[in-house]
Amino acid sequence: MAETKPQIVMRSGPIPGSSYYLEKAEVTLGRDLSNDIPVPDAEISRRHARFIVKPDGVYIEDLGSTNGTFLNGVRLSSPKRLTHGDLVTLAESTVMSFEWEGAREAAGYTPTYHAEPPRPEPVQPRPEPVYQTVEPPVPQRMLAPEPTPAAKPRKPWYMNFFLVLLIILIIIGLVLTFMPASWWCFLTFNRLPGCF
Repeated sequence: MAETKPQIVMRSGPIPGSSYYLEKAEVTLGRDLSNDIPVPDAEISRRHARFIVKPDGVYIEDLGSTNGTFLNGVRLSSPKRLTHGDLVTLAESTVMSFEWEGAREAAGYTPTYHAEPPRPEPVQPRPEPVYQTVEPPVPQRMLAPEPTPAAKPRKPWYMNFFLVLLIILIIIGLVLTFMPASWWCFLTFNRLPGCF
C-alpha cells in the first residue's frame, strides 16, 4: 500500500492549481511572505489560518482572520479535523481542497469538486444607529435680545446748563473788553472819570 501524505491544492484564487504538502507539525498560511503557504490576496489576513498535523489526522484552525476561514461552507470557530476532499475557503475567493496523496489509488476514490465552490454568505455588518439631535425649544424669555446700534451716551442736564452759562459769560467778557468808552460812561451814568 502506498504511503499517503496530506496536501493542500488551491482550486481557485491567486495561484490556482498549486499544491502544498503538509510536512511540518504546524503549517501557517496567510498574506505575509513569512507564512509556510503565502497567499497573495488582499482579502486574506497576514496570518489567516494554520494546519496542525497530529497522529490522528490533520486539523485546520482560523487565526482570528478578518474575513474568516470556512470548511465546506461553514465558518470555523474552533479547530476542525479535515477529511479527504474537504473544501477550505479563505475569505470569499480562495478555495483549497484537502487531499491525502495516494488515497485515490489506495481506495479507488476520486473526490468530486463542485463546478462553483459553495460561497459562504457574507457577514453583513450591522448598520450604525443614526442619532438625531433634537434641540428643545428655547423659552421666549431666555432668548438673548437682538443687539441695538450703540447710541451716544447723553450728558447730564446740568453739564449742558453750565456749558451755556460759560458761553454767556465769555460773550459778556468779550463785549465788555472791546466796548467803546462811551458805552462805559452810559452804563455808569457818567460817573467814571473822563465822562462828561
